[in-house]
Amino acid sequence: MAFDEKLKALRLENNMTQDYVAEQINVARSTIAGYETKNRQPSHEKLMAFARLFHVSIDYLLDDNECSRIVVTEARTLPEDAKALLTRYQRLSIRSKKDLMKHLHLLELQDEQREQRKN
Repeated sequence: MAFDEKLKALRLENNMTQDYVAEQINVARSTIAGYETKNRQPSHEKLMAFARLFHVSIDYLLDDNECSRIVVTEARTLPEDAKALLTRYQRLSIRSKKDLMKHLHLLELQDEQREQRKN
Protein backbone atom coordinates (compact mmCIF):
# COMPACT_ATOMS: atom_id res chain seq x y z
CA MET A 1 0.00 0.00 0.00
CA ALA A 2 1.39 3.40 -0.99
CA PHE A 3 1.61 6.46 1.28
CA ASP A 4 -1.51 8.11 -0.18
CA GLU A 5 -3.60 4.99 0.49
CA LYS A 6 -2.17 4.51 3.99
CA LEU A 7 -2.83 8.12 4.92
CA LYS A 8 -6.44 7.96 3.80
CA ALA A 9 -6.97 4.57 5.47
CA LEU A 10 -5.48 5.79 8.77
CA ARG A 11 -7.60 8.94 8.65
CA LEU A 12 -10.79 6.99 8.02
CA GLU A 13 -9.98 4.28 10.60
CA ASN A 14 -9.57 7.03 13.17
CA ASN A 15 -12.78 8.81 12.14
CA MET A 16 -10.89 11.95 11.22
CA THR A 17 -11.81 14.45 8.55
CA GLN A 18 -9.28 16.01 6.21
CA ASP A 19 -9.97 19.30 8.00
CA TYR A 20 -9.15 17.77 11.39
CA VAL A 21 -5.92 16.16 10.15
CA ALA A 22 -4.92 19.39 8.44
CA GLU A 23 -5.44 21.30 11.68
CA GLN A 24 -3.35 18.77 13.64
CA ILE A 25 -0.53 18.79 11.08
CA ASN A 26 -0.76 22.56 10.57
CA VAL A 27 -1.47 22.55 6.83
CA ALA A 28 -4.45 23.41 4.62
CA ARG A 29 -7.16 20.81 3.99
CA SER A 30 -6.26 20.89 0.30
CA THR A 31 -2.74 19.77 1.22
CA ILE A 32 -4.15 16.66 2.92
CA ALA A 33 -6.32 16.02 -0.14
CA GLY A 34 -3.19 16.33 -2.29
CA TYR A 35 -1.32 13.83 -0.11
CA GLU A 36 -4.22 11.39 -0.44
CA THR A 37 -4.33 11.64 -4.25
CA LYS A 38 -0.57 11.35 -4.94
CA ASN A 39 -0.38 14.97 -6.07
CA ARG A 40 1.84 15.99 -3.16
CA GLN A 41 4.54 14.45 -0.99
CA PRO A 42 5.00 15.56 2.63
CA SER A 43 8.24 16.90 4.04
CA HIS A 44 10.14 14.93 6.67
CA GLU A 45 8.70 17.10 9.45
CA LYS A 46 5.15 16.51 8.19
CA LEU A 47 5.82 12.76 8.03
CA MET A 48 6.91 12.91 11.66
CA ALA A 49 3.68 14.75 12.52
CA PHE A 50 1.60 12.09 10.73
CA ALA A 51 3.47 9.33 12.57
CA ARG A 52 2.76 10.98 15.92
CA LEU A 53 -0.89 11.67 15.07
CA PHE A 54 -1.62 8.10 13.97
CA HIS A 55 0.85 6.35 16.32
CA VAL A 56 2.73 4.61 13.52
CA SER A 57 6.32 4.70 12.33
CA ILE A 58 7.57 6.77 9.40
CA ASP A 59 8.74 3.47 7.89
CA TYR A 60 5.16 2.23 7.96
CA LEU A 61 3.98 5.38 6.18
CA LEU A 62 6.64 5.25 3.45
CA ASP A 63 7.26 1.57 2.78
CA ASP A 64 4.85 0.36 0.08
CA ASN A 65 5.47 -3.24 1.14
CA GLU A 66 4.92 -2.65 4.85
CA CYS A 67 1.31 -3.60 5.56
CA SER A 68 1.49 -4.20 9.29
CA ARG A 69 1.10 -1.23 11.57
CA ILE A 70 4.10 -0.44 13.73
CA VAL A 71 3.47 1.53 16.86
CA VAL A 72 5.82 4.42 17.54
CA THR A 73 8.44 4.07 20.24
CA GLU A 74 6.48 5.94 22.90
CA ALA A 75 3.47 3.64 22.50
CA ARG A 76 5.64 0.50 22.54
CA THR A 77 6.72 1.27 26.08
CA LEU A 78 3.17 1.59 27.40
CA PRO A 79 1.60 -1.09 29.60
CA GLU A 80 -0.90 -3.36 27.85
CA ASP A 81 -3.97 -1.67 29.36
CA ALA A 82 -2.74 1.73 28.14
CA LYS A 83 -2.14 0.33 24.64
CA ALA A 84 -5.66 -1.10 24.60
CA LEU A 85 -7.08 2.24 25.72
CA LEU A 86 -5.11 4.09 23.04
CA THR A 87 -6.32 1.69 20.36
CA ARG A 88 -9.94 2.11 21.43
CA TYR A 89 -9.54 5.90 21.64
CA GLN A 90 -8.22 6.01 18.07
CA ARG A 91 -11.39 4.29 16.82
CA LEU A 92 -13.68 6.96 18.27
CA SER A 93 -15.19 9.82 16.30
CA ILE A 94 -13.84 13.29 16.97
CA ARG A 95 -16.99 14.16 18.96
CA SER A 96 -16.65 11.03 21.09
CA LYS A 97 -12.99 11.82 21.72
CA LYS A 98 -13.97 15.26 23.01
CA ASP A 99 -16.68 13.71 25.20
CA LEU A 100 -14.20 11.20 26.57
CA MET A 101 -11.75 13.97 27.45
CA LYS A 102 -14.52 15.77 29.37
CA HIS A 103 -15.33 12.58 31.28
CA LEU A 104 -11.67 12.02 32.08
CA HIS A 105 -11.45 15.56 33.42
CA LEU A 106 -14.44 14.89 35.69
CA LEU A 107 -12.87 11.67 36.93
CA GLU A 108 -9.64 13.53 37.71
CA LEU A 109 -11.58 16.11 39.69
CA GLN A 110 -13.33 13.35 41.64
CA ASP A 111 -9.97 11.73 42.41
CA GLU A 112 -8.60 15.07 43.64
CA GLN A 113 -11.61 15.54 45.91
CA ARG A 114 -11.18 12.04 47.37
CA GLU A 115 -7.53 12.74 48.06
CA GLN A 116 -8.37 16.02 49.76
CA ARG A 117 -10.91 14.28 51.99
CA LYS A 118 -8.31 11.72 53.04
CA ASN A 119 -5.92 14.48 54.14
